[in-house]
Amino acid sequence: MKAGLVVGGIVLLASCASGVGIARTGPPDVGRRVVAEHAAIATADAHASEAGLHILRAGGNAVDAAVAAAFAIGVVEPQMSGVGGSGAMTIWRQDVRRADYLDFYAAQNADTWRAAFAAGRVPDGDGGPADLRVVGVPGNVAGLLAAHERFGVLTRQQVMAPAIQLAEDGFPVSQVLAEFIISSREKLSRFEASMRLMYPGGEPLAPGQRLRNPELAATLRRISERGAAGFYEGETARALIAALNAGANPATATDLTGYTVQWERPLCSYYRGRVLLSAPPPQSGSQVLHTLELIEPHDMAALGLPTRSAEAFDIMASALRVGIADNRVNGDPNWQPVPAAGIVSQGFAMERGTLVGAATVPDSVPQADATAHDADDVPPQCVPFEPYGTTPVITSRTGGAGNGATGSARAGATRSNRMVERAASPVPGTSTDDLAETTHISVVDADGNAVSLTQTNSTVFGSGASIGGFFLNDSGFRFTPQNIDLPSRTPWITRRTTIAPTLVLHGGVIVMVVGAPGGGLIPTSMVQAIVYALDYGMDPLDAIRMPRLFPSPDTRRVQIETGFAPAVLEGASEKGWTPVSLAPGYARIYMVMRRGGRWIAVADPRHNGEARGY
Repeated sequence: MKAGLVVGGIVLLASCASGVGIARTGPPDVGRRVVAEHAAIATADAHASEAGLHILRAGGNAVDAAVAAAFAIGVVEPQMSGVGGSGAMTIWRQDVRRADYLDFYAAQNADTWRAAFAAGRVPDGDGGPADLRVVGVPGNVAGLLAAHERFGVLTRQQVMAPAIQLAEDGFPVSQVLAEFIISSREKLSRFEASMRLMYPGGEPLAPGQRLRNPELAATLRRISERGAAGFYEGETARALIAALNAGANPATATDLTGYTVQWERPLCSYYRGRVLLSAPPPQSGSQVLHTLELIEPHDMAALGLPTRSAEAFDIMASALRVGIADNRVNGDPNWQPVPAAGIVSQGFAMERGTLVGAATVPDSVPQADATAHDADDVPPQCVPFEPYGTTPVITSRTGGAGNGATGSARAGATRSNRMVERAASPVPGTSTDDLAETTHISVVDADGNAVSLTQTNSTVFGSGASIGGFFLNDSGFRFTPQNIDLPSRTPWITRRTTIAPTLVLHGGVIVMVVGAPGGGLIPTSMVQAIVYALDYGMDPLDAIRMPRLFPSPDTRRVQIETGFAPAVLEGASEKGWTPVSLAPGYARIYMVMRRGGRWIAVADPRHNGEARGY
């Protein structure tokens, strides 16, 4: 047995396959963990990681590499994301010690949804063979190019070249993609172009079969040559509008050209002396930060691992449970009050902390109102992060002024025409949001700049419709009839999401870049990986391998991956929890972490991603 860190009487092995509590199966994973001197990247696919590494070696910065990887992964993971989807990113610029957040999520035409609800149902694809009212105006192209134009150092042609080459030359289909093609046949079969792409000759693409996508290569080339106009205007735009209109979506050319990205400031908090920067509403960084603040008063390392200690299990499960409940208020602050500053405040954490590790599990945990804490003092280390330019920043629509970097950061002046229809909070095991599929990219460069980027089609293959070689999102699949009577001055609606691209700093420099896909399981999975890495000092790969647990505010049931000791489950049951087995698979973590003066980049073995660095 190799020597390891002793925590709570348990030996943690950084590299031994028999490490206590670590979900290891089979031989070491090639490419899952990379140690680098200068720069590193972790993504859900080796091709995307190679694209990012190529850009880093060519002198590109973290934004260049993230954008290159994002376009590339849209080619090789068409079921998860692409130019027909949307996303968000948290950016750290080391030279000016400044954080920025960019929201480029898809938006729907509100009139479409008024008509849909007037008909007495949600447009979920059951209204005909090609009902595309769930499709929003894609934001990926606008977002990736906006970030590159503002902060990139290489040319647009350079950062897009790897994706164009992948689409043109093709790539071998992964087992994951092949499985999703088969499981999504019903959705894809509604659209002839999608079937031609994924079922050439009537048969599904098989693992190892080369997928060439010349239509997508042409689409990407137009973007490379013309910028955003190559997508939101011209040939691609005309094809997109025609497809949407044929599918009962009344989108217009003006909808496409009128789409704007949102530059904001990230939410900011701290944990164990480190600064955390994460996604403001309507994304779910507030859930990640709030949950960590609930855990912070507890000495997790002294208690032992949640897989080996009933007390640690109880603290982790109850904190995650409260975090999920309190995130139910999340939405777009331009449409509804979202006291984001209050949610991530220390005062609110102290108030809600009475429910964490209380040894007796209540039947349910209701959401609490954090509005009273919305003006709490900002942690001192968060003060330097100012709002972008002169754009006013708000904490909520309750009249409060911007409160340091802890504010909700939704720039009201630049999004007055964008509203959101709030969906219910995803609860693991009970919400279709758990089935949503996404992808994530974590990258740092040689100068210490970093990007945490999450992008998505919303669900697997989005709406199922494809044009120009890419799939259209279904970002409206979780809208509900509540509050659909939007003011006439607001033609757009967008939905809340569970993505939470996050950065961690210590001493003014990046020490961790982390994020995940996985629907409603994203924030809870991220919290556990962060705790295992920071509290228990685990190697990043061991931290993301650890078996996870997923509670719900509405029940005592807690879903668990394989790896929890029977005695721990017995102790948890005595406290009131009802453990239920859950097969691993969702919410794969992609992390880059600073350790011993080097970068360690890791990709979750629950998927087929890989890391790269130099």
